Amino acid sequence: MEILAGGTVLLTIAMVCGSVLCSVVITAAAIGIPIYLMRNNQMRVQELVEKGTQGEATILSLEDTGMRINDNPRVRVELEVRMPGLAPYRVTKSVTIPLIRLSQVQVGSVLPVMVDMSDPQNPDKVGLLLK
Repeated sequence: MEILAGGTVLLTIAMVCGSVLCSVVITAAAIGIPIYLMRNNQMRVQELVEKGTQGEATILSLEDTGMRINDNPRVRVELEVRMPGLAPYRVTKSVTIPLIRLSQVQVGSVLPVMVDMSDPQNPDKVGLLLK
């Protein structure tokens, strides 16, 4: 009977340790993944500012995705981008718009944009310049 009790104690200890380990991994992922994504986004923005060319875009359509980031709406916009030396082209892009800038992002609005000319059709290489 004592051997059975000792095995139960070891099993309980293993389960507690496993549970704590899972909690630590989940917490680390919940903190680490958003930080990684923010840094990655900041690096893309910095690269676009350094290598990009300024143009303008007209908002053709605007759709709420239903997602909020820090209470700011994430929207899908279809843009007609006009860049020097290129024919106008369309890009559909999802962006998070600060509430204070939402009035600038309306159908028909013309906004300045920065475009990485190495791949101007790529939505990730087009950035809205909101004032």
